[in-house]
Amino acid sequence: MSKDERVHHRLITLPFSLYNEKARWALDRYTVPYREEPHMPFVCSIAVAVATRGRGGSADRTSSRYSTPVLILNDGRILTDSTDIVHFAAAGDDSLFPNAEVSELVDHYGDQLGPYTRLLAYWHLGSHPGMIEQLAADNVGRREAWAFKRIVPFVGSQLTRALNLTESGHDRALTRLRQELDDTASRLEHRNYLCGDRFTAADLTFAALLAPALCLTPEEGFGAILPARASLDEEAQSLIREVRSHPAGQFALRIYAEERRRVVA
Repeated sequence: MSKDERVHHRLITLPFSLYNEKARWALDRYTVPYREEPHMPFVCSIAVAVATRGRGGSADRTSSRYSTPVLILNDGRILTDSTDIVHFAAAGDDSLFPNAEVSELVDHYGDQLGPYTRLLAYWHLGSHPGMIEQLAADNVGRREAWAFKRIVPFVGSQLTRALNLTESGHDRALTRLRQELDDTASRLEHRNYLCGDRFTAADLTFAALLAPALCLTPEEGFGAILPARASLDEEAQSLIREVRSHPAGQFALRIYAEERRRVVA
């Protein structure tokens, strides 16, 4: 049976989210048939609540019960964690999670990198009036983009509270991002990959969770549309240049070129 003939799973996403990119990358890598249902902030939580009949998933330090991604399997099972979706996609292929070291590093980046790149992305997004509305126009359906424009003030206040979009929150996130970049670069000395001599879920996770700080394009392999770098102010562009030129950022760009862009193509 061909991919197109199989019953597709449903992937509910906030399309430009780094954790959603992690799940989408794994599904694409293993050609798991799915249909993506992209939504904007707040709207995606409603979609998750409806799809899970109000149950949602499991809240943790980085997400709420109604966070995305959520993968609704064609047999009725529901996966509400990006790492669980990666495990599902890679079923039967032990190379993605060959040992405990990889799993520990996946969890580490999920807790210690993802929240801070996400905060910095929304911080800079909030500094550019009209940009989140443009993200809606570029990434979700026309009706939702139209409706989303009318609730942007509400969504903005919710994001500010949920993500601690304050000066102190920004400064801490920037410090943590730089520390993770330096630690990852040290780990990569004399290695081609984070856990040895081959690509694993640790490499996939690091690259996906760093994607907003790299401001990747679809041509570079990212599965959604981020703001054009030229449309950002100098502060944001300076951060992107810093991350892209850092050895760990260069590694993530290489992983996208070798492992993600090829799959998308």
